[in-house]
Amino acid sequence: MSTKTPPGDHHAPYLDPSIMEADYEGKPTEEELRTLRRVPGSLPLVAYAICIVEFCERASYYGIQPLISNYVNRPLPDGGNGWGAPPRGTQQTAGALGLGQVTANAVTQSFSLLAYALPMVFGWLADVKTGRFALICWGVAVFGVAHVLMVAAGAKDLLANGTAKVPYFLSVYILSVGAAMFKPNVSPLLLDQMTTTVPKVVTLADGERVIQDPESTTERVMLWFYLLINIGGFMGVATSYSEKYVGWWLAFLIPLLLYLPLPILLWFLYKRLILHPPGGSDLGNVFRVLGVCFRRGGLLRIGRHGFWDLAKPSNIQAAGLNIKTRWNDEFVDDVRRTFQATGIFCFFPIQYINDNGLGSAANYLSTMLTTNGVPNDVISNFNSLSIIAMAPVLNYGLYPFLRRMNIHFGPVARITTGLAMSSVGGAGYAVLNYYAYQQSPCGDYGSSNCEDGMGVAPISIWWMAIPFAIGGISELFVNVPAYGIAYSRAPVNMRGLVSALNLFNTAIAYAIGLACSSVVTDPYLTWDFGGPAIAGGVLTIVFYFTFRHIDQEEFTLSHNKDYHLELEGTVNVVGENELNKSHNRPAPIAENEEMMISPKQ
Repeated sequence: MSTKTPPGDHHAPYLDPSIMEADYEGKPTEEELRTLRRVPGSLPLVAYAICIVEFCERASYYGIQPLISNYVNRPLPDGGNGWGAPPRGTQQTAGALGLGQVTANAVTQSFSLLAYALPMVFGWLADVKTGRFALICWGVAVFGVAHVLMVAAGAKDLLANGTAKVPYFLSVYILSVGAAMFKPNVSPLLLDQMTTTVPKVVTLADGERVIQDPESTTERVMLWFYLLINIGGFMGVATSYSEKYVGWWLAFLIPLLLYLPLPILLWFLYKRLILHPPGGSDLGNVFRVLGVCFRRGGLLRIGRHGFWDLAKPSNIQAAGLNIKTRWNDEFVDDVRRTFQATGIFCFFPIQYINDNGLGSAANYLSTMLTTNGVPNDVISNFNSLSIIAMAPVLNYGLYPFLRRMNIHFGPVARITTGLAMSSVGGAGYAVLNYYAYQQSPCGDYGSSNCEDGMGVAPISIWWMAIPFAIGGISELFVNVPAYGIAYSRAPVNMRGLVSALNLFNTAIAYAIGLACSSVVTDPYLTWDFGGPAIAGGVLTIVFYFTFRHIDQEEFTLSHNKDYHLELEGTVNVVGENELNKSHNRPAPIAENEEMMISPKQ
């Protein structure tokens, strides 16, 4: 079975075996592939423009996301300016609705749950009906409506009479839908623009002969993309200080101003982009295959030998069943290999919970600590800061050093390190919360709008930078090699499914936070951190012993085959290799559906 290519469209040469196996100008020989250095090609200007589009969208998104908890949880501060900002020189926190911790956690988690679960729907819709660029434009339009409503929710009169909740809740959930429309389509659109499409031998100005490599080019553009995601994430600093010292109107206006360049940029890019028309998606058939497997084998056969064979047309025919199939036996094998390759994603929810805290627990902890003028929700930005600071240290320092020392620090070892680090970070939150409860004038109810004494524990909020930074660094050890393994092993026609599975596991982390809303409150916060930290430690051990064989396989592949697998970024997973070949070619629009190296996308 093969998804048809729409008229006038074509596959990228690097994913077209007929082109890669044929001769072309500059094609490297086997000897050159083994010996010549690989370098990225030049990036088209539209690639940088798309990165700026991503920055504007992420900046407007992350300018809003950290504020949700304070706005919903805390009431308007006594003696404040009426716009939500507390009196200067106090330890009070900005607030608005005063609906409490349980409601605030439910809103925060459901907002993020929608933003990470709905991309599975909108990614499929772009492939089948609309195309990527059209859905991005619709997402930006939805974003605009959300931002206008949110600015209205910062109006002084609405805050004073308690009616701000209507425009605010509408804006929050409209924003999550807009983000879900944008999220699964912008990174594939960026990769569609790459003009370095086949490995080619070129001579540099100094006379050195090198291979201009499509996968190295992909790595470079994705590092730019990821950098601008995290720079956009820092806009939460500006909006956090705005809520603290000016009020909600400015905190919500800044994301709107950051959003405004988006329509202009998209209008500018439209005639300059390589756009693939919608051509269909294999995602629907994946769910049909799963349905047949469950119908015939039941839940108890998951993971057992022969589970996937139940959906093969040859098996169905041999059993004499009248089940309509739209796939062949090879497609079922592709689905099986994809779920095997992405089994590591099942361990991501516990890492994400330990990284950021269960639900809004980290935000509630921050309200118990001494801020001395620092907005309580600004401290979470140390997560992004640690990623920006440590990514070059790992990629250009630690990993090259270990290779020079012939120390094999394989992908599973790296992921295990990251899982362990996130568990340590979770334990750090638990320790901080324990002492905050001990020293708070309100004891175990220190985050519940405590008004006794100073209202906070005599512990600096800056201590929270440590677990936030540990969690951020753990993402680099976990996400980067995990996606490398998944994409190098999953069939090339299943990359859309890999993206969907990754986002869905992030959504599971938020679903857990939403389900635990009733206990993400005083006096349970210490165990809200400690429980996941303990679970993370146990699952770290389970993960290592389950997947450690992959390290040796990847070591053998990278040293004995010409796949150039370093697995340090998105590099080396674009083309086909003997692990991910498929006879079921996707439509060209589905070829670049690769997730980036962090759920922050």
